Amino acid sequence: MSWGNARGSAKEYAPRGHEGSAWGAWGGSRLRAAAAASAAQLPVAGVVAFTLSLDDDSYGAAGGPALGLACFLLFGPLLLPVVGLLHSAVLTLPASWLGRTIARRLGRAPAADREWAWSLVCLVPAGAAWAAGLAALGTSFAGPALWIAASGVLPVLNTAYCRRREERLGRPLRKVWILSGLASLGLSVTVIGSALVGTATGLIKEYEPPQLSVEQLSGVWRGERDEGVVLRLRAGGGAELDGIPYEDGTGSSYDSSGAEERRPRCDGTGTWTVGDAPYGGRPAVVLETEGCGGHEQVWTVGGTEARPELFVLFGDPDSPDIEKLVREGG
Repeated sequence: MSWGNARGSAKEYAPRGHEGSAWGAWGGSRLRAAAAASAAQLPVAGVVAFTLSLDDDSYGAAGGPALGLACFLLFGPLLLPVVGLLHSAVLTLPASWLGRTIARRLGRAPAADREWAWSLVCLVPAGAAWAAGLAALGTSFAGPALWIAASGVLPVLNTAYCRRREERLGRPLRKVWILSGLASLGLSVTVIGSALVGTATGLIKEYEPPQLSVEQLSGVWRGERDEGVVLRLRAGGGAELDGIPYEDGTGSSYDSSGAEERRPRCDGTGTWTVGDAPYGGRPAVVLETEGCGGHEQVWTVGGTEARPELFVLFGDPDSPDIEKLVREGG
């Protein structure tokens, strides 16, 4: 190796933080390490979310969480690299650039030794900035801000690890994407296997709707989103409806414009019985009233024993609008 090559090698690996190197604030090596970790953590997060959703009510969704997992396994390998690169470009690299800048201006230790710590800290304002944009669209702020910031922790740490390892080896790292993918696959398989074992042994309970007696169903039920929607179920089988939504005579109240106020509402009296829901073999409250579309209405029992619900699906079957009623007094 000539002196010129040695000098070039020292320039690339010795002075960490060199602006022209691959580990600059927006360098290719930094982007590769961050994107690989960003993409790798998504499948693990997905299977963890799937496991945690096993005891959640799917509200009649076909396939429930299993369908979402199947779609993720089918299309995930094609989308994950793109999502990883995008996530790194809009979150990890900006936080790293800010942390890098602060580390250079503060402290006596080499900037590169403090850069990863400051980058972790700077994930908080970066996540808050994106959450503020989402809040402007009507979502909450605190929860998304924390989740967005947390999604950058592993990419920042992987970037610091890959940089140090590359400096020790004196050459660019290879197979960063492959190793991240194998780690992600191993963790995902472990989580899914643990979930299957837990379900088979009863440690993890799959969702089952509450089995409510006639006495438990009797009472006042109000709309979860609109307390002006009231359904009174009498112990003797009578029912009083106040603003209860229903399907019109065409068999669907779907409004493609999204104008929920155009959905028909029912006020009146009728009768109710306990029957079966049209899906899942679940219990349901069957209402029969005069008018109100001229046919029975089926409200499926959901929720939990502590907080039971009645719900019905309206609109597009692939993306239904769920109307819920909750029992007054819990």
